[in-house]
Amino acid sequence: MYQHTQKQWFQSVRPRRSVVEQLAIKASREAKLTFEPTIPLDAIRKKRPTITVTFTVGGFGVHNESTITFFEDGAVKREVIWREEFDLSTAIPRSGWYNETDAFRVHERFVSLISHRWPEVFEEKGCFTMDGTQWNFTVNRHGKLLHQHGGSNAYPSNWKAVIELFGIS
Repeated sequence: MYQHTQKQWFQSVRPRRSVVEQLAIKASREAKLTFEPTIPLDAIRKKRPTITVTFTVGGFGVHNESTITFFEDGAVKREVIWREEFDLSTAIPRSGWYNETDAFRVHERFVSLISHRWPEVFEEKGCFTMDGTQWNFTVNRHGKLLHQHGGSNAYPSNWKAVIELFGIS
């Protein structure tokens, strides 16, 4: 009677991958997920947004705003407005529509933030910073406020995921 280890048995049953397949799998695992719009903002005109999420981050001399809008047909657009040094002129970099696959992924990422469970106000504990970072996160559905959150030098535990999704910090 043969005694195979689990690894030996699995290797005898599983077809071997080519070097090219192995490299492709390795590259896809290591690739950082980026959620940048790929379709220009003025290329598509959509109606009836269902959910609009506005995220603003500011500190001394800088105020950035990013809005992600979800539409009932599954389309998603993101608009980013950068303001620096109290300059009223604005630039809109990296704004546009997501393709169908990325739109689904953006929606999944937004839902995974579980922002509806955040406290309304995040407060700095143990110290008081005079100059720091203030932020606001507002979710509207069909134009009506669902929930709103904000903070000054205090953030949700998934802050990194928030700033990556909205493309600002």
